[in-house]
Amino acid sequence: MEAASFALIAHDLKNALGSLEGELEALIDDPSPAMAHSAYMRCTELRRQFVQFLTVYGAADGIHTHCEDESPKDLLEQIYRAGQIRRLSLPHAPRVAMQVPENAPPYWYFDQRLVHMALDAALHNASRFAREQVTLGLREEDGYLVFTIDDDGPGLGAADPSSASTGLGTALCEAVAQAHRSGARQGRIDLRNRPEGGARFELWLP
Repeated sequence: MEAASFALIAHDLKNALGSLEGELEALIDDPSPAMAHSAYMRCTELRRQFVQFLTVYGAADGIHTHCEDESPKDLLEQIYRAGQIRRLSLPHAPRVAMQVPENAPPYWYFDQRLVHMALDAALHNASRFAREQVTLGLREEDGYLVFTIDDDGPGLGAADPSSASTGLGTALCEAVAQAHRSGARQGRIDLRNRPEGGARFELWLP
């Protein structure tokens, strides 16, 4: 990670900690369930960002994978359930749907922990921009396993509605994808606008 990027991310995390400190200080004088819930969600988000930061920045010689035969559908269902739980905590969060074709590969060789982290980050990014719904999917194409996350937001290039974003999510996804190799082939991510509106994230694993 470049020094300039490191400085920007550290600055954003410092500001987020300062904001959380202010919320906790206000709770001392005026305890309320709503404010406590807001502080808890901010703590959860900060923890997620720190884990992403340590995964990307701590891997000076690249992320190392520990791949095993895994069920892509089971992993996607875990991400789906996490999105459903998040919606219960945050009613304004978009709906999360899941669409898996019958011919989707039942097993694939990948690092479940890292891919779970990447998809969680991609879902979080999509949820920030989505108007009403985020859709999870997977397929096999050209010998790659492809996880997809679609949103119905304004598309790529739109102003980020979140003041707490560090940009770590995309960097993490790219690092996880590139850590997966099979012979001369390497994983990758793809971001593009959808013809029907919104954006699509794809994680390609060889």
